[in-house]
Amino acid sequence: MFNPRDLQVYVRNSSHQIVGQVDDFTQVQLVLRYNAVSNWSMQISATPRNAALLTPAGNPGGGLVFKLYGTTLLSGPIHAFGFDSGPDGSKKFTVAGPDDTIHAAATLIWPDPAHAIDSQATAYYAVTNSTAYTETLMKNLVNLNLGPGAIAMRRKSGLTVQASSNRGKTGHSFTYRFETVLEALTELARLAPIGTPPGYLGFRIVQQGTGIEFQVYSTRDRKDTATFSEGRGNVITSAYEVKAPTAVYAVLGAGRDAVAGAANSAVVAKELFGYSRADTVFPGYRPEVFVDVGEIDPTATDAQAQLDEKAQDALYAAATSIGISMDPQDTEQLTFGKDYFLGDLVTVVVPYADPIQEQVREVELTLTAQDGLKTEITVGTEATTSRKTSGSTKRLNSLFDMLQKLKTRK
Repeated sequence: MFNPRDLQVYVRNSSHQIVGQVDDFTQVQLVLRYNAVSNWSMQISATPRNAALLTPAGNPGGGLVFKLYGTTLLSGPIHAFGFDSGPDGSKKFTVAGPDDTIHAAATLIWPDPAHAIDSQATAYYAVTNSTAYTETLMKNLVNLNLGPGAIAMRRKSGLTVQASSNRGKTGHSFTYRFETVLEALTELARLAPIGTPPGYLGFRIVQQGTGIEFQVYSTRDRKDTATFSEGRGNVITSAYEVKAPTAVYAVLGAGRDAVAGAANSAVVAKELFGYSRADTVFPGYRPEVFVDVGEIDPTATDAQAQLDEKAQDALYAAATSIGISMDPQDTEQLTFGKDYFLGDLVTVVVPYADPIQEQVREVELTLTAQDGLKTEITVGTEATTSRKTSGSTKRLNSLFDMLQKLKTRK
């Protein structure tokens, strides 16, 4: 079972070197998200030692590293700092921030990342029928846009890229132009099922030694070993929701019209492509969506491969949303961080429906001195989390909201 000492919190400086450990915190909240930016926040006593470690004046550019059972869960910079004194004379600091994956969300993909923005030699960052595996392509994107291979002004200090293990698939064809690196990584990861039955690729940027590292990992199929149900005594509360798809048929518009008007109707028709995806949960419902992929040249040799990937991605994100939020009870047989992790496929037994077998999308861990550890897990399709708020940036709980939560949970 969980012991508060199983969670260790280390402080790093702007060079990612560990400069101390803190253990007098009164509350820690970690919100871990699969293939998205995670968040953390902490309340701690306002002592001279903690001031030197955690304040902008004492440790400018510093951050925290959180370990559970000796394994690093997440790490990230301090992006919010507050001080609070109570009527009883108590004084505390509140610090919060995103995890290091924020650097992928804050970086754009330049068409030609090898050159300055005013010297771009190509219109798009393009990959054509690549023989490289998905994992390698993901790591190339990070390396060239913010890693050691980026131009000096864009290079994130201390960031390295883990060597590729050639996971995923080959044959990718895609183009990017000023999307964020995070958006591209998420798209590529979801298009690369691996193994039988299929798992998927997860990614993150996390503290590694005296630096931070971009890592890719394989999620696991734990449907048979990670089962949650009231009958097993490992679920305290739960709630689930099923929503109809937003699209099962996608019309992709490729290329750009050279001339507008009826005389160009034949050219327009050649540039429209239709894709469908069956939905068994809501049969008979056929919502359509238009996807502008004007960057794809329909006459290119790899046009079909590019169109297939864009269509698959659009329909995947628009599929039926199935999600469940639950408060699990850790047991000796099933504990987060030991027996399952973000992205793993698990089984949740729910009333009035078949068991839900989906990925772990989000894990919220809250540790207080009074109540111990509280865990909330979201399991479901990608649409479950993406519909909570729109856009990769808006998926984050704002740092202000997290700080307010801490203040209201005194």
